[in-house]
Amino acid sequence: MTTDISEDAESLGEWLQRNSRAVSIASGAVAIAVVSIWFYMRSAEIKRLNADRGLSQAKQSIAAGNAALAATDLQKVAARYVGTPGGTVAAMLLAQLQYDQAKYEEGLKALEAYQSARAAGPSLTDVWSLTGDGQLALGKASEAAASYQKAADATKLAGGRAMLLAKAARALMAAGKDPEALAIWQKLAADPDAAVVKNEVEIRLGELATKPAAK
Repeated sequence: MTTDISEDAESLGEWLQRNSRAVSIASGAVAIAVVSIWFYMRSAEIKRLNADRGLSQAKQSIAAGNAALAATDLQKVAARYVGTPGGTVAAMLLAQLQYDQAKYEEGLKALEAYQSARAAGPSLTDVWSLTGDGQLALGKASEAAASYQKAADATKLAGGRAMLLAKAARALMAAGKDPEALAIWQKLAADPDAAVVKNEVEIRLGELATKPAAK
């Protein structure tokens, strides 16, 4: 048994000696990979912390009633820290701030960079819903309906999805697209998870049933 172990050890030593260059290269590659991963994670953490810090400063400006300074601070955070929770909140707060001043185009612009799961993360539903609100305020009902649909598709909450689909259906009715709206209302009527909008569903179905067909 001892002889076998000795021979194995000798064989391993010989192998390492013959392949010392390859082993060194492999070890170096592993070390580089580890450092790269650490650097990436550390950079992401610093980015997140800086976003939170900038967002906190912007919120102080909002609390102080300085809308102009708040908008500037929020714009900086939203532009610099896409992909962070702080950046997403900053973009949504900026959009709402612009909406409150009837600057809907500016508000929608603030949300554009966050209309993906990678950029907005778990807040994607809120980003699309807020986008729809701005589009609806501009009279772009069809676009708003599409945004509400995307918001509904992004959420895993049954009740929330039902409410967003109801918003999409309302927007379609405002756009004069009754058949598309009817399809959504009928879908909600058959959905046991849509109890939160049950009363409205019944009302809207009644409205569409008695509404004269478009010529």
